[in-house]
Amino acid sequence: MEELMKINAKIRKQQIGRLFAAGVCACCGIGLLASYSYQKGITACQKSIAKFYPDEYESLTAKVLETFEREGVTKF
Repeated sequence: MEELMKINAKIRKQQIGRLFAAGVCACCGIGLLASYSYQKGITACQKSIAKFYPDEYESLTAKVLETFEREGVTKF
């Protein structure tokens, strides 16, 4: 009986660890999904602005690229 209690305690600890790991993975997945949907929204907004205001969007894009080049930003 004592052996079974030790084995059950060990299994209980493993299951708690697995539950914790599953919770962390679920939180990371939700965070990545939220980030993805946020970026999709920004991209869709930029496309609609470019469609309805092509001249303004083009000049704004040129200004942004010029600023990035002037500031030395390489990642964007």
